[in-house]
Amino acid sequence: MTTMLDTVERFENRAFDQVKHAEEPMLRFAHETSDAVARFVPTRPSFMADMPKMTEVVESQLKFRKRVVDEQLRFARKMMKAMDPLVKKVDAEPEQVMAKPAPVAEKAPKRTPRKAA
Repeated sequence: MTTMLDTVERFENRAFDQVKHAEEPMLRFAHETSDAVARFVPTRPSFMADMPKMTEVVESQLKFRKRVVDEQLRFARKMMKAMDPLVKKVDAEPEQVMAKPAPVAEKAPKRTPRKAA
C-alpha cells in the first residue's frame, strides 16, 4: 500500500536525481570558465595577506550551515516534545465508530391528478 510519505520520498529522490544530473555540466562549465579567466587574474597581492582565503570562507560557511541545521533539529525535537499531548492524540489509531444506520425514507403520499374544469 502506497502511503503519502512514500509519495513524498519518491518526489524527494527525483528532485535529488535531477540536481545530481545538472551538477556535471555545471562543474564542467565552471572549470572551463575558471581556467580561461585565471590566465588574466594576478596572484594574490600582499595587501590581502590578512584577509581570509576563499577556501577558508567557504569552509567557515559550511560549518555555520551545519550549526544552523543542528539547531533547527534540536528545536524541532523540543517542539515535538512540548506538543506531545496533542501529537499523541493526532497520531493515535482512529477509533472504530459504529456507523449510524441510514434513515429510512418514508414514502410520500401519492398525488391524485387534478381534473381540468
